[in-house]
Amino acid sequence: MFEAREKYYSSNGKRLILIAEDELVNREILSSILENDFVIKTASNGQEAIDLIRENRDVLSLVLLDLNMPVRSGQDVLREMKDDPDIKNIPVIVLTADNNAEVESLMLGAVDFIPKPYPEPRIILARVLRTIELFEDRALISSTERDSVTGLYTKEYFFKYIEQFDIHRGFEATDAIVVDINHFHIINDRFGMSYGDGILKEIAEKLKNFVHIYDGLVCRKEADMFMIYVPTGVDYREMIEYATVELNKSETDSGAVRLRLGVYKDVDKDIPIEARFDRAKMAADMIRNNLTKNVEYFDDSLRRR
Repeated sequence: MFEAREKYYSSNGKRLILIAEDELVNREILSSILENDFVIKTASNGQEAIDLIRENRDVLSLVLLDLNMPVRSGQDVLREMKDDPDIKNIPVIVLTADNNAEVESLMLGAVDFIPKPYPEPRIILARVLRTIELFEDRALISSTERDSVTGLYTKEYFFKYIEQFDIHRGFEATDAIVVDINHFHIINDRFGMSYGDGILKEIAEKLKNFVHIYDGLVCRKEADMFMIYVPTGVDYREMIEYATVELNKSETDSGAVRLRLGVYKDVDKDIPIEARFDRAKMAADMIRNNLTKNVEYFDDSLRRR
């Protein structure tokens, strides 16, 4: 847990805050309120602010952002942060005297507001501390629910979300799918773990995008195995075609990474979640060395075999 929190601190052990405000007196007021508890950086225009955000993205805990700044406005900064996955999760409190700007700022990703003229120092400090604590707690939860390589759900959280899925959409016929990569260990042996991780990331992203269209869920269970829970009706051959990636290590090694799917169609929701995927895995294992077939369905005859 400590390691997950540590990245939010600057080199001297205090959290880092950026104050982006074009009025010098306002920068000084906010700095004087926060400097005992935080390391402070300041920016006097929007472009300087976005440059400092990117430069300090790994240790920046919070941005206090004025909307009316020269060069680039606070709204421009929010838009750019929202579109950049490296900085979009840094929390932003907007500084404004314009109540009408609140809705737009929230839509662009701001999490709170400090009105102008500023309230009492203790109120500002309390709001800053509360915002940072909330986002650090959220980051800790995210670090435990997401696979470190692919960013997909871990198995434990995947099963929890399936429970919620079944509660709210239990009337829907749903499929459990296991996706395996054929002979993935050969890719790791020949090209190295880093290259193999890149393949996993690319396949994971494609599976996530495809399944999202059908309001499904996807996770990485382990190694080269993925699990999917999705309403019945998906074209699984289309899924394979979409999610397949190419080896591009060299001309001699070019070719598709071959996926195989085991599908337990219209699952029995009275059996445990893990058992549903055991059945899908059984189907996937039946075509492990089959070069002509990449989708197998679980049924009673397969279970007997």
